[in-house]
Amino acid sequence: MFNRLNRAFHEALDPDKQGAQLRQPTVETLLPGDVVSLWDGGDAVVESALECHEDVNGRDTIWRWNLLDEGRMLSTAPEGNVLYTRSVVFHQDSAEFETLTCDAEQGGVLKAFEARVREGTAARHPVLFEHDGKTYRVVSTGTFDARPVGGSDYTRAEVWRDINPTRPVENVYFELEPTEDDPDVQEALGIWTTHIALLFGKDLRDADIQSIYPRAETH
Repeated sequence: MFNRLNRAFHEALDPDKQGAQLRQPTVETLLPGDVVSLWDGGDAVVESALECHEDVNGRDTIWRWNLLDEGRMLSTAPEGNVLYTRSVVFHQDSAEFETLTCDAEQGGVLKAFEARVREGTAARHPVLFEHDGKTYRVVSTGTFDARPVGGSDYTRAEVWRDINPTRPVENVYFELEPTEDDPDVQEALGIWTTHIALLFGKDLRDADIQSIYPRAETH
């Protein structure tokens, strides 16, 4: 990883390429190969950038999920940016996968939440999910279309590699919030394709990013 990071820095700062390198990336326009220098998290290389869409009642919402090295993910969305620093995968044969996906009558968390949203009772009767001794409240679910940007392909990371490029209805996300204050986790994001990846993170402030180094462009 350090050799790749070193190479990315040298390529980005190569004086022979500075004249041609006009792109100045921001956290919202990251591309694979860009390097993000975080205030307290070291440096991260963008491995894959996915532009995501969700159409709800004719309203299209667009955001990006930037998969970083070391299993991190930086989400940029209209409502704010989140840095997810760790994740866990629930395989189809796990109790957690069954708890999240089974029918509401059997205690399925996601279907119970969707039923309460339709009934208009989700806020008064929150749906909870317990993991690793902590309790989280489901706050949203949806499906998404995701397309790689910047010349990259779909990542080979588990769960992410199974995103369906032609049937967005097969790609499910859900968002959770901890029910108790946690300095390390403000939000949790679930991605369900074949298995489920659950990511844990917190809001990313402008001051959390020291610098962004663009990837070297080839001509």
